[in-house]
Amino acid sequence: MAASREEYDVLLVGAGMSGLCALHHIRKRFPHWRVRVLEAASDVGGTWFWNCYPGARFDSESVSYAFSFDEGILNDWRWKETFSAQPDTLKYIQFVADRLDLRRDIQFNTRVVSAQWEGDRRQWHFIDESGRSYITRFFVSCLGFLSNPTLPAIPGINSFQGRGFHTSRWPKDLTNADFANQRIGVLGTGATGIQTITALSKVTDIKSLTVFQRTANWAAPLHNREITDQEMEELRKNWAEIFQTCADTPTCFMHKADPRKSSDVTPEERHELWEKIYATPGMAKWLGAFSDTYTDQTANQLYSNFMAEKIRARVNDPEVAESLVPKDHGFGLRRVPLESGYFEAYNQPNIHLVDLKKNAIDRVTPKGIRLQDGTEHELDILIYATGFNAITGAFANIDWIGKNGVPLMGNSGTEKGDKAVWVDYRPRTYLGMTAPNFPNMFMVLGPHQPFGNVPRSIEHAVDVIVEMLATCDENGYTYVEAKEEAVEAWTKHVAECSEGALLNEVDSWMTGVNKNVAGKMLVHVRTLEPAPPLAEPGDTESPVINAITEALSNLGAELQSAEHGPPPRVFPFHYIVIVDTSEVSEEDFQSALQQSWPVGQDIEGEGETIPPADISVGNMDD
Repeated sequence: MAASREEYDVLLVGAGMSGLCALHHIRKRFPHWRVRVLEAASDVGGTWFWNCYPGARFDSESVSYAFSFDEGILNDWRWKETFSAQPDTLKYIQFVADRLDLRRDIQFNTRVVSAQWEGDRRQWHFIDESGRSYITRFFVSCLGFLSNPTLPAIPGINSFQGRGFHTSRWPKDLTNADFANQRIGVLGTGATGIQTITALSKVTDIKSLTVFQRTANWAAPLHNREITDQEMEELRKNWAEIFQTCADTPTCFMHKADPRKSSDVTPEERHELWEKIYATPGMAKWLGAFSDTYTDQTANQLYSNFMAEKIRARVNDPEVAESLVPKDHGFGLRRVPLESGYFEAYNQPNIHLVDLKKNAIDRVTPKGIRLQDGTEHELDILIYATGFNAITGAFANIDWIGKNGVPLMGNSGTEKGDKAVWVDYRPRTYLGMTAPNFPNMFMVLGPHQPFGNVPRSIEHAVDVIVEMLATCDENGYTYVEAKEEAVEAWTKHVAECSEGALLNEVDSWMTGVNKNVAGKMLVHVRTLEPAPPLAEPGDTESPVINAITEALSNLGAELQSAEHGPPPRVFPFHYIVIVDTSEVSEEDFQSALQQSWPVGQDIEGEGETIPPADISVGNMDD
C-alpha cells in the first residue's frame, strides 16, 4: 500500500525568522492556500533556538532587529538591552509566533532529507527522516545561512572521554554550576568562541579555561547596556525613522561609513574619527570608518594599527597580546565580532591561550588535546566553537534533485557533482532567490542574496517572493524558473560587486571559504549590493513584462496589456521563464521552455564525527 502524501500549495522548510516572516505574509496574501512549515527543532527560533551557548547575542541594535510589518508587535514588545541576548531574542521570536498564531501551520521535530522535482506533475516531493511524504506546488527555503555546524578533522576526535559538544548544540541542561572545578577547553576564536570565552571567564568556580586559537580574529567593544523604560518609550515613537536609517545603509545596519578617504584627512583627524567610533556602541567600529578602509591597503593598515594598539593596551602579557593581534588579515576583512571584556579575560590567572600557529594540535586524546610538541592539555569539557558551513552549506543536509534529475549540489570529479548546479559549493542563482533547473523553488537569504542586518534582509526577500507567488496566482501560472541567461548575468554581477574589495584576499565564511568542509574554497556567495527595485505599477515596458510576454507567446497565449486590464504585477525577476501549463501538452511545454532560454548527496567533509550526526566535519578553522 502506497504511503499517503500530504499536499500543499506552498511548503516552507525552517521556522526561524525567515520562515515566520514568509509564513505570515504568504498566509495573509493567500488565505485560500494550503501552507505548511517543516522545522527540525522542537520550537520556533532557528539560529536563536539552536545557539543557546553562554554569551550568545546579536550585535545589531535590538530595535533594528525587530520585524517592521506589525505595529502592535513593535509597540508591545519590550527590548531589555541595546543588543539583545539569546534568551530574550528567542522569547521575542516566540512572542511573534504566538501573536500571529503561526504555530498552527508549523510541524516541529521534522527533518527533511530529500526534495525532488516531479516534472510531469509540476510539483515538489519532499520526504522527511521518518519517511513521511509532502507534495507542494511551490517551495520556499528558509534554512538560514548559519544552520549547518562544522567540526574539525582532528585525529581522535571521538576518543575524548570527557564531555564534548559544538556550541550550536549546547546541552540544554548545562548550567554554570556544572563548570565548578572543571578544566574547560574551547577550540575556536571566531565570533562564537569570543562570546563563549568571555561568558565563561565570568564563571568564578572554573578551575581552568584553555583557549586553542588557530587564527587570531579582530574584535571590538560592543558597549552594551540596558534600555530604560523612558528610552523604550522614545524608541517606540521613532520606528519609521529607525527602519529608514537601516534602509539607507548598504548593509541595513544603523551605521554609515564616513564619506571621506583616510588620505584626505590629517593623522589627527583620522584618530579623532577612530576614537569616536571605537567608543560608539555596535557596528560603528566596522561600518563607520573612512570610505576607503576596505578598498585601499594603506588605509586598512592604518586602521588595523590603531585597533592593534587597542588590543595591546587591554592585555597585560605582551606575548599573549601579540598572539591575539591578527597578522594575516586587516581589520574588518572578516566579519568583526563585538565583545564585552574578551581581551581582559586573558588577564585572569586561570585562563590560558594556546597559539596553534606556534604549536599545532596533534590529536584529541581520551584525556584532552595533545599538541605537536607532545604537550597534553587534560580537560573535563571540550567545547567546539568551530563555526558553520555557511550559506551554501545550509542546503547540504538535504538531497536536492531538480528538473531532469539534476542535483543541486555535488563535489567535482564525482558523477553527482559533474551534473550539479552548484559544484563544490559554488552557487549559481538569480538574485540569490532562484536556481536553474529548480522550478517553483525560492530561497530567503540564499547564496548571492544581498544581506546584512538579518531581519531587514529577510523582509526584502520575502516581499519579492510573495510578489512572485501573487503573479502566478493571479494569472494561473504553474511553472516558474530562472533563465540560464539571467543566472549567468547575476552570478557575474555578484563577482563584480566585490571587485576591488580587500576582503577577497582573506579566507572567511563571507567569501564562501570554510576549511572545515572539503572542497569549499573562495567563491562569492553574497553581495551587499541591493537587488533591482520593484518597477512602478502599470509599467508595461520592463524586462519582466517582456520576459513574461515571450514565454507565453511561445504557447500561443496572449498577455493582457494595460488596454485590456491591469498587467501582471511587476517584480525584480528579469528574464524569468513563466509558463501556464494548465492546458498544454508535455511536448508543447518543453518546446516553450527551450525557446525561453532555460537550461536543460549531501556534501560531507572528511574526518571523524561526534554526535549529533547533522554536524559536518572537515579541517579546523573558525
